[in-house]
This record gives sequence, structure tokens and C-alpha cells, in this order.
Amino acid sequence: MAFCVESTYSDRMGMIEYRTALSDLRDAARVEVSKVVVGNDAAVDLMLVAAICHGHVLLEGPPGSAKTLLANAVARVLGVNFKRIQFTPDTTAGEIVGKTVFKLGMPEFQPGVLFTNVLLADEINRTPPKTQAALLEAMQERLVTHDGKRYPLPDPFLVIGTQNPFEQEGVFPLAESQLDRFLFKVMVGYCDEAYEIEMLTLPHAGVKPDLLGDVTPLLGPVGLDQARQEIDGVEVPEAIARYIVKLVRRTRELPGVMLGASSRSAIHLLSASKANARLAGRNVCTAEDVQAMAHYVLRHRLIVDGMTPDDVVSEALVEVPAPPVALHE
Repeated sequence: MAFCVESTYSDRMGMIEYRTALSDLRDAARVEVSKVVVGNDAAVDLMLVAAICHGHVLLEGPPGSAKTLLANAVARVLGVNFKRIQFTPDTTAGEIVGKTVFKLGMPEFQPGVLFTNVLLADEINRTPPKTQAALLEAMQERLVTHDGKRYPLPDPFLVIGTQNPFEQEGVFPLAESQLDRFLFKVMVGYCDEAYEIEMLTLPHAGVKPDLLGDVTPLLGPVGLDQARQEIDGVEVPEAIARYIVKLVRRTRELPGVMLGASSRSAIHLLSASKANARLAGRNVCTAEDVQAMAHYVLRHRLIVDGMTPDDVVSEALVEVPAPPVALHE
């Protein structure tokens, strides 16, 4: 593979940090993740974009479509700490935020599972709203409050939630305020026949994948922070900013839309488009970047009647003309 990972030692962190040019990162990440999961390149790309944008991702798909394994593999590629919690109807807010314990008679805060870099919230819609709500502050503010004290979460902090759209019993659909805090909603389905055959050729220990430990970290916390700084430097022409706003506003006006995309979604769409441009090796955001990100950023923020959210986004993309000067810069 014509890709070189440069490693540097950080005395402050006491660990090896990995970094690479962002223009090479997308292809390299696909190669590493394909050691354990095949046929999900688009989802890998989107989770990279989310990590660079300080965003969160909701993966929706049927059981056995490798959502959990995909999240674990991407966390390894990022080179950061990973934790997983299986949400159930009896999962409490204290399990994710933390609780007070007494040591030698003195109260001490014991951090919950939230205190990590990548948190996989598996089957997030199987836990009650009170527990789901405990994620809100963490996802938005990157901190938690317990007993009147605020505790900052590690940086980076990324929540990857999963849910099964086919389960209707014993589930608690996410509220609109919760959904709006996810940068992307990614539909993960079964891969095609060729990929399923390739999947069977991967090494397994019984039914478990046997190569997760061979996935090479490509960034690390320092490298990820450097990548975020590069994204901040991506130029956004005024015409592209106007294009984003017009797309978002159009989703509120189309027939059958009861709730259109929020103002926050415009910020999210801009950030994702900038990251997509930089990962493609460009320093200027184009209309094509916006179009590539639009469905993933907007679909979960819409409430519609008689159509699907993706239909609304597609219609908005058709009706709002793209700035011609920005299509192929």
C-alpha cells in the first residue's frame, strides 16, 4: 500500500501519536477498516468527517449489518479510546454519566462510560427518554453535570449511536432534540453478494473477527486535533454559504413537511462540506461537497407526511440551483 504513517512521540501524552496528510486519510482508513468489515466505505468516510467536525453519528440498520464492528474499527483507525454500552430499558443515567461513591468516608465522583473518546451507544432507542436525555448535555456541551459540579469530557469525544429500524416493541424513539445533535444519520444495510463472499474470506476466531488488533491507528488525539485545524482553514465562498441556507430553508417550505431542517443543521452541513472537501485534497468548499453531505446531515431532522425525508432532501437539491462557479473549482 502506497501510504506511509508517520509516528511521533508525545512526552505530554506519554504515548505514540499517528498523523498523516488528510488527502491520503480517506483511502487509508478504508483499507484499515476493510481488514474486519467490507462494503461500508461510505460509512467509514462519514464517520471520519464526523470525527473531524466534532460531530456525532447515528447508524441505522438491521441486526447483523456490522454496525458495532464498524464503530470499533473506525475508533481504532482514529487511534483513540473506545467504549461501548448496550442500552436496555433498565439502563440508568448514572451508568453513562457517573455516580458518587464513598472512599474512606469521603464522597468521590466515579465517571461513567461517557468518559472516553468514542462511545458506541448500541441500540440507543431501547433505553427510556430519561436515560437518552442524559446524553444531550454530553453531546452538545462536551461535559456532564453531577451533584452540581461540571466535569469536562475527554477531547476528542464522539458518540456513535445505533438503532434497528425494524424493532417496534420495547423501543423509545429518539426525540427531535436528540436527533438534532447527531451530525449524520447513516443507513447501514446488508452488503451485496460480492462483499458477503469477501467477508467469509476474512480471518475469524470462531464467529468473531480476528483482525481488529491489526487495524493501524492513523491519527491519535494530536493528529485528530491537527486535522480539525486544517478543516477550519477551508475556504467557503459566499455563494456556497447562501446555497446551504437556501437548501435548509427549502426543506421547511415543501408540501408535506411538518418540521423542516433546523438552523443548527445549516452549521452542521457547512462543517461537513468543509471536511469532505479537505479529505478530497481541496482547500475550497464546493457545491458538490454540499450535495454529497446533504442527505446524511438533513434526513433525521425532518418530520414529513406522505413522503420520506430523503425525498424532501432530493427535491430541495433539485429545486435550489447550485452556484455554477463553485461546481468544479
